[in-house]
Amino acid sequence: MKRTLAVIVAGLFVILLAQSVATADAPQSGYKWTQLPKMSDGYDFSSEIKAPSVMADDWECRDPRPVVDVRWWGSYWYPGGGNYTYYSDGKQNVPQALKGQITSFTIKFYTDVPVGPKVIFSRPGQELASYTITDFNETWYGSCAYTNFPGLIEDVYEYYAVLPVPFQQTPGTIYWLSIQADFPSASQQWGWHQSETHWNDFAVQNWRGSGWYPPCGGVDMAFELSVPEPGSLAAVLTGLAAIGGGLIRRRRS
Repeated sequence: MKRTLAVIVAGLFVILLAQSVATADAPQSGYKWTQLPKMSDGYDFSSEIKAPSVMADDWECRDPRPVVDVRWWGSYWYPGGGNYTYYSDGKQNVPQALKGQITSFTIKFYTDVPVGPKVIFSRPGQELASYTITDFNETWYGSCAYTNFPGLIEDVYEYYAVLPVPFQQTPGTIYWLSIQADFPSASQQWGWHQSETHWNDFAVQNWRGSGWYPPCGGVDMAFELSVPEPGSLAAVLTGLAAIGGGLIRRRRS
């Protein structure tokens, strides 16, 4: 029996190893929260360290698993002539110096300060976790057109990063997320892109220490929060327990 059990265990671990190799580079299988970017008349809001300016949006934990990675969307722009002339680093006449100039992102999670007698609109409360992300992906996502600005097209970029330490939460609890770029260019800016959907309360901005407020009458931000993939190891251990129990019962019978 011992030899039979050893063979079975070895076989199961071979399967486990094959599964781990096959899924090593795969994206996370489940999302804790999803707010996709608005690709028609979707705007960006400055959220960068040099301003300083920071945007934050609320979300709810509906899954006991931790947040392991974050996906978000944003664009570059140049403020000129009193208005915003939009462009991104994928456009034909854009200064090449923009490419790769974001050195890091600061991602933070906060508690929720809900609306109350002395709180006009909800906002981030206590800071729970802060991550400085230097290892992230930036890829072109699509072009956003604007009804009020015919011919104006803005490139939207998708960003992805794995958190150095998973963020743990309590199910049924509302949290806030802020994403801030370290983009040192003096003449250009980077902004977090608007979401196509709205949930609960509007996103808020803190511009140069002025305090939190909802910009432009109310928007939400585009981001996704992922949870870990279902563990193959757990499945293998469950299988081992079942096999072991079966062999023990067989031996006793």
